[in-house]
Amino acid sequence: MPKVKKDPNAPTLIPEDTFNRAKKLVELKIAPKQPKGEFTNEEWCIPPAFHTLPEFKTVIHFWAKCAIVSYNERDMKVPSRMKAIDDEAKTEKKHHSRKEIQDLFKYVKSQVKQATKRTGQFLKQLEKKEKKEEKREKLVVQIQDVETQMNEELRSSRKFVDRQELFDKRYMLGTKLGGTAPRKNALIAIEASDKQQGFIDETKDEVTKLLNSVINEGECESFNIATFSTSAVTAWSPQFQLKTDPKKGLADALKWLNKNFSAKTCSSQPYPPDWISMLNKFTGEGQQDPWRIYVCCSRSPERMHAGVTTLVKELRSTLGEPAKGQPVLPMNIVAFDPTIVNDEEEKAFFDELAGEQGSFMIDTSAEDLLALDKMLKAVAVKKKQLDKLSKKLDKMENLSERCVEDRSLLQMQIALQGMLASDLEIIDWALKNEVQPPPPDI
Repeated sequence: MPKVKKDPNAPTLIPEDTFNRAKKLVELKIAPKQPKGEFTNEEWCIPPAFHTLPEFKTVIHFWAKCAIVSYNERDMKVPSRMKAIDDEAKTEKKHHSRKEIQDLFKYVKSQVKQATKRTGQFLKQLEKKEKKEEKREKLVVQIQDVETQMNEELRSSRKFVDRQELFDKRYMLGTKLGGTAPRKNALIAIEASDKQQGFIDETKDEVTKLLNSVINEGECESFNIATFSTSAVTAWSPQFQLKTDPKKGLADALKWLNKNFSAKTCSSQPYPPDWISMLNKFTGEGQQDPWRIYVCCSRSPERMHAGVTTLVKELRSTLGEPAKGQPVLPMNIVAFDPTIVNDEEEKAFFDELAGEQGSFMIDTSAEDLLALDKMLKAVAVKKKQLDKLSKKLDKMENLSERCVEDRSLLQMQIALQGMLASDLEIIDWALKNEVQPPPPDI
């Protein structure tokens, strides 16, 4: 059966507000503008200049709020929508010619098509900026992580330095061998062995500071220096020498130390050195007894603990006080082997040798400085990485505010598209609606 062509002049029922909006769009010839650069509010499918017109103001506000009416706007006149199309109280309808409504349908349909395309363009613009900003934000987080790691490593380095007393003024300016010296006869005994070879510089530093700052500036009148190994005990002077001697004084002692205590002289001497021979040489018959012995060694002599401690006990019981009120054979000992840290047997041995008036310390500065160097190198790597990332960040534009702006533009464009799509749906309903107007009253 052939389709009956409808009368173009037939009265057709349509919500009045929808009809007026569509007619206004046609009258004003509203169409999306072509962008000159980036999309702005001027490129909305309905430019902002028309948003204040009575036909658009309320309805645009309604769709901009996602078609939600807040409580304080409960008296607002909402636009006609398909879900309330049969509610006469909410949707006021009037009759207009079918031909007029068909023209409006064609125009609004084209507007919806353009609005959909424009929404995609706004979305693409936003996504492009968001992608760049996401990369930038990831870089910022990466920089923060590297900076946190670097600061944590710096804090760890400072704690390590404080814990190990690496740069303690007492030991930077003074010596770990002690800050006081006897009135006379100070003996400095230095282990010469392949195990002590790794601590040449540290040992010389401690002995030099002892000579210059303690013995030279103190009341000590005489001293002697000796190295002891497994094969021999070599003394700088056959007897205790006055520090003020113009020929055999402190300067000569330091010169002798640098010549006779080196990596070369130590490498040829196996560990352990002969502690007993060293003690006997300087406490034997005809010798001037040392008032205090300053010892630099690697660690305790293996298999000789008992012999050394027994000899020291005998000497302290037989030598007697060097002067009234002075301790007998006290020792200030500095050991350099870091492996003996927390070794109770080593500590017990050296504490017994030091005596009540002596002292014992483990100098781990060589190992500590290596550890600190590794820490600081790790910090330097992080700093280099941080600088590289920061330069990269400087080249990246901060698009956070522009993303917020574009997001707002997109939201309004979506609202305008929603308004047009809703009106198109209602116009389409009007054209398909078969309800005829009631006959005139007679």
